[in-house]
Amino acid sequence: MATAPDSVPTAITGITYFYPKAGTVLTAREGKVELPLGEIPIPLLKEDFSKEEPSYDAVGRGIYHLLRANPDAVFADRYAALLRDAYPHLLAELATHLVMLDKKDVDLPYLDRKIAYLKIFSLLEPGNPRFPLEIGATFFEKGMTLAALGNTTLHLFSAEKFLRKAQQLSPDDVQVRYMLGDVCYILGNYQDAALFWDGIIEHVNQETGDKIRTRAAAIASGTAPAVPVIDYLQAVGVALEAYEADDCEEAAAILLDVLEAVSGYDEFPRAEINYLLGLCYLKLDIPKYAEAYLREALLLRPGYTEAAVELQNLGVTP
Repeated sequence: MATAPDSVPTAITGITYFYPKAGTVLTAREGKVELPLGEIPIPLLKEDFSKEEPSYDAVGRGIYHLLRANPDAVFADRYAALLRDAYPHLLAELATHLVMLDKKDVDLPYLDRKIAYLKIFSLLEPGNPRFPLEIGATFFEKGMTLAALGNTTLHLFSAEKFLRKAQQLSPDDVQVRYMLGDVCYILGNYQDAALFWDGIIEHVNQETGDKIRTRAAAIASGTAPAVPVIDYLQAVGVALEAYEADDCEEAAAILLDVLEAVSGYDEFPRAEINYLLGLCYLKLDIPKYAEAYLREALLLRPGYTEAAVELQNLGVTP
């Protein structure tokens, strides 16, 4: 008779759990594969579920779906191990998808998918600093994306969490320490930022070194910004909400204040802010201002398709 484990499995849309009898082993591929199924609930697609023991393919489909949907689910590390040991073709497919996602334009669903896939590989190689580094970098990218600024604090704290994990695994990695210092600086954790940047200036390019040197000096002298960058990011999130509520005057006022305050922050999504300002002035029927801010968005980010389209709609050449 099936025995339920001590931990309750995570509810996943489209998944039903099969509870195998203790000691159940699924044999497949002419005896070349043996899957121990009797220790944990097995996720199955609802269309594959029955009271009978599931097939090899059904188990693979269920595990693959669960991990992509929620790599933080209960037993995810065990499911990832089963995927590695019994379904190498699905793991290879996952790796291919991850490579393809790296070539996509920044888009929130793609970033979420990339984070999920990286987490799966991190489950398989918990000692590899590359995966928490890339997860942290992707959360940082997400936190700097205009559409996600309403939750930017959550995304940047997640970035810090994974970058700190990468730093613990590889304490001297220059890229990790630089990025972690950047995130800490944006969050207003200036002392930690200075610690992570200490000693890496000679290992980065001149532009990055100059930025670190300037900010480290401000921290040391007590002149670092009293209002951390994260507060301005949150303000842009408020402006975005105002814009979506058709309160474009309020949105524009907030964005203008933010732009004035963050002119020196190259991490800040200034192209996106100028684009949003352009949209505000379009709705306010002030085309001269709209054109100016849309052009600035293109200047800051050449190839900004949305800004170019809006300029064309205004009847001007991008």
